[in-house]
Parts: sequence; structure tokens; C-alpha cells
Amino acid sequence: MRAIPPLSFDLPDSSPVPSSQEPPSSSGTPVRPPEAATVPRVLLIEDDDDLRDTVCRYLSGVGIVAHELASAEGLEEQLARHPVDVVICDVNLPSENGFSIVARLRMTTKVGVIMATARGLEEDRLLGLSLGADCYLTKPVNLRELEFVIRNLHRRLADETPPEPVSQERWQLDTTQWLLIAPNGRSAKLTMAEVRLTGCLIGRAGDVVTREELLAALGRPNLEAYSRNLDVTVSRLRRRVEDATGMKLPLNAARGSGYIFSGYGDVGG
Repeated sequence: MRAIPPLSFDLPDSSPVPSSQEPPSSSGTPVRPPEAATVPRVLLIEDDDDLRDTVCRYLSGVGIVAHELASAEGLEEQLARHPVDVVICDVNLPSENGFSIVARLRMTTKVGVIMATARGLEEDRLLGLSLGADCYLTKPVNLRELEFVIRNLHRRLADETPPEPVSQERWQLDTTQWLLIAPNGRSAKLTMAEVRLTGCLIGRAGDVVTREELLAALGRPNLEAYSRNLDVTVSRLRRRVEDATGMKLPLNAARGSGYIFSGYGDVGG
């Protein structure tokens, strides 16, 4: 039975649970770990150096291959050098937040995604899940729970039939005709404000576009009244597009930050 070292995490007071990496045999002798091909490989994106080191040490100690990054900078290069099965990411990260990372990963990969963050509000959790996260954990994270979530997710992904290529059906914004054409070929006629808003979001697909940036694209000052009006504009845009095309616009709110376009799109005209 593996002893759990004292860590500054939310560990239960009950007796340690053995790692699923070393189940005991009937004779009491630990079973040999599985071959390398079946070992989960994870990438942890966390900007707290001590926390990142602690989590990676624990995961490595229970037989999970753990790579790490302090931010999303160099993420594509890291994944190219060291392919992984699961990515674990915080939300509050320098340069690019975790919601943008999840949206980007979901657009381009089939890896499992676990969000581990101190942001425990329901709307944050729902946003992470709506963008494609497989699991949303709130800090302090129980390390054994994290281990089992990783193993279960890895096992499920390994058992799945080979996935179809990630769909890259695209939304097309025609800025000349003020039309947004959905992947199914149907189109919605937009207002000028909606064209500017949609163009800004599609041009930054996968990234959180701040409220300030969106208001600037609309030519409006960053005042509270205009900020509230922005939410009304977004709500009308969503409703107009769904009514006209029968498809939901892949546009998600990032609480207190702005909005994310989580699909594929092109701007032309």
C-alpha cells in the first residue's frame, strides 16, 4: 500500500488508499506496473511553482508520466515533443487563461482535459465544461482523487474506437453582405454592430476577447452602461443566428472577462 506524503492539499483523514498503479496480488506482492504504452501521460499547466512541483512529484510517484508548463506559452511545441493523454490546467494563468486553453485544445486535439482551479463558482464550472473540459476540480485538489480521475479518463479514452477527425466545419462572416453563414449553409442577416462584434470574435477564435476589446470594436466607450448593452447585443446575436440557421452560435461568456468564440470561422467580404 503506497504511503501518501504529507502535502498541503485536501487529503482525507482516513487511511491511505492504495494507488491503482500497484494493486496487491493475492499473495500480498505488488503486481508489476503495466507496460509503458498503458501508462497515463499528462501535462500540467500551473503557474504556482510549488504546487506544480508537488502535483508532478505525486503523479510521478504513482506511475503517471507527468510533464509541466508554467503557462500556455510553448504549448504546441510541448505537445509535439511529448504527446500526452490528459492535460490539466488552471484558469488564472499568465498570457492566456485556462478557458482559452480548453477551447483551443478541443478545437485541435482529442486529449482529455481536466481543469483544476480555485474558481469554484457554478458559472465558471459550467463554462469550462461547455468549452469541452472532461472534469472541473476546485482547489484544494485531493491528489488521490486527481489520480483516479486521470486513470479513469485515460482508460475511457483508450477504450474508445478511433475517433473521427475533429470537425472543422466553419462559420463564414460576409462583412459586405452583413451575413453570417452557418456550417449547414443557412445564413443570418446581421446588424452593423453584430457584424463588428462577430468579426472581432471569429478573428480571435479560441481566445477570450475582453469586454474592453469588444466595446472598442463597436466604437463605444468603456462605460458601465455600454458594457451592459454589450450583453444585450450578444444575446440578440445568439437568438438571431439560431432562429435563422437552426444552429447555436459557439459563443461563450467568460465571467468578468469577455467572450470566447469556440468554433472555426472565417471573415471575408
